Amino acid sequence: MKILKKIVIALLIIIAIPLIIALFVPKDFHNEGEIVVNKPKQVVFDYIKNVKNQDNFGVWQLSDPDMETTSEGTDGTVGFKYSWDSKKLGKGAQVITNIVEGERMESEMFFLDFNDDANKSYFSVEEKSPDETLVKWGIMGKTPYPWNLMSLFYNMDKDFDQGLKNLKEILEAQETLVDDKSILRNHYQETIDKLQKSVSGLNKEQLHFKPSAESWSISQCLEHIIITEKMIFGMIQENMETPINPDEREKIEFSDDEILAMAADRTEKYKAPEVLVTKGKYDDAEAALNDLNTQREELYSFIEATPIEALRNRVNESPAGFTDAYQSLLFITGHSNRHLLQIEEIKASAGFPE
Repeated sequence: MKILKKIVIALLIIIAIPLIIALFVPKDFHNEGEIVVNKPKQVVFDYIKNVKNQDNFGVWQLSDPDMETTSEGTDGTVGFKYSWDSKKLGKGAQVITNIVEGERMESEMFFLDFNDDANKSYFSVEEKSPDETLVKWGIMGKTPYPWNLMSLFYNMDKDFDQGLKNLKEILEAQETLVDDKSILRNHYQETIDKLQKSVSGLNKEQLHFKPSAESWSISQCLEHIIITEKMIFGMIQENMETPINPDEREKIEFSDDEILAMAADRTEKYKAPEVLVTKGKYDDAEAALNDLNTQREELYSFIEATPIEALRNRVNESPAGFTDAYQSLLFITGHSNRHLLQIEEIKASAGFPE
């Protein structure tokens, strides 16, 4: 009986010691890793702001391929919730709470099996050079007693470091795309120059002339070019808010030159959607050109600020099949050339005012 009593006391001491030690171990924690990725900052940020992409590089996610996950909302936006249920890792959830576009993504993480308060997780990116980005990934919070004792034996920094190494490998393995912005800028300048040459000096009567009752006037063509460019640019901007999907590039059927040719081709005539059918508000060609130039300033700024890979790695389905955002920008110039040809047809038609 005395031996049993001693064993019980010994067991209680063994159990009590770590619990006592845990009383003196800090509950607050902050773990972080950092790495330099040889990709432009925006390209890196576009990838890491989407929580689901952590399944591709996060150490914990990769440790359990059978983990069940669910999501609510739009990934890469505030309010998106990603939950997991893993026999190995337990249950938890991550909710995006703040995004500073191109700079930082913050979220709250809940480890439900521990019934703890929200922990603060974050990614930040810093440009070291146009093709080098410093990425930091970390978490801070409190570990409830007595689980805080685990911090003496386990350092999460190494998990963040390994996860960032995985991230670096993934991003640097992505296809490096040629920066074709100069080509894009040249196409836009060319359309302005051609339009300037074609319509400058036309009077009110010439701008509103219609070869037939069903035909458009030059004024209508100019107005149509302006409102269509605004609409397509708005669609491109919305597309840029979606996650990158470089794997979808294999679905793209047409080259850039083919997109341009299709957009400008007037072999077949198409009826414009009602929202893009104009009445021809311009009595002065210079006023139309000024409006187009002013509208394009925002578009030019967007092109300059957006990495080519961010454009090329966003693929969506369009009337021309699957295209990337860069090709959509090219389509705008092809569309302008299409209606430039229409303007020249109007000027060459019988009865055009002298």
